[in-house]
Amino acid sequence: MKTNASTTVAGETLKGGRMTGRESIVALRGARIGVALLAVASALLGPGAVPVGAAAPPRIVTLSFDDGRASQGVVDGLLRPRHLRGTFFIISRSVNTGDDPDSLSWDQIRRLARDGDEIGGHTRTHPHLPTLSRAAQVDEICGGRRDLMAQGFRPVSFAYPYGEYDATTEGVVRQCGYGNGRAAQGGVEDVPAADRFAVRTLENVTMADTPASLEAQTWAAKPGQWLNYVFHDIGGPTAFNDEYRITAKDFTTFLDWVRHQRDAGRIVVRTVGQMVH
Repeated sequence: MKTNASTTVAGETLKGGRMTGRESIVALRGARIGVALLAVASALLGPGAVPVGAAAPPRIVTLSFDDGRASQGVVDGLLRPRHLRGTFFIISRSVNTGDDPDSLSWDQIRRLARDGDEIGGHTRTHPHLPTLSRAAQVDEICGGRRDLMAQGFRPVSFAYPYGEYDATTEGVVRQCGYGNGRAAQGGVEDVPAADRFAVRTLENVTMADTPASLEAQTWAAKPGQWLNYVFHDIGGPTAFNDEYRITAKDFTTFLDWVRHQRDAGRIVVRTVGQMVH
């Protein structure tokens, strides 16, 4: 029994069991034109461009909290019911020492870890690391990590105080056993990070920021890029009395937005350690 076979060339279906010589030439030319058009489109869009009709990769959001400030004690109760996780960078000698009464306690930090948050290092005393000798940097960075490990944590992420570091500092962070080093500026980060010991972040969140401005930073990034939001005080004013704080209301509004966008599949939320380890 004969069948009416069909052949697809360059998106067109050519019916019939056999093509004439002229039809073959036309089909071949059409295929070549189709390939050429695809090459031109690829060149114009650039490498990694999302083809038309394909789903864009979600943007990646990290919620970082620096210094272990006492006002961050409310964060656990805000993240947990929204199924969000953050990374908390702790100044180890500020905790339960009396040196800094405006610090989270070890019990609070352990609760964060139990609820799935990441605990990272932020030195012992928050110095300007590049101004110190290498030996002093080792004491601050390795010593801070040892302090955290003595409390039962296994930190892999480190944040440079004031975002300051040099080649010596990066080397010490590696030597001390950390898997990454986070800066405090630089903007949106690529995935994977260009330098995992110089991870870029957005500008630290300040009183001037609003939920709308924080949301706008997410949409300004390209699909698939990584945005690291850095928070200090939540609420206030606090004992630090600086600009690095956001009201509890604005912070909650932002978290609700993050949860909504995550649930819609437009963003994913990851800790620093999940992104760079």
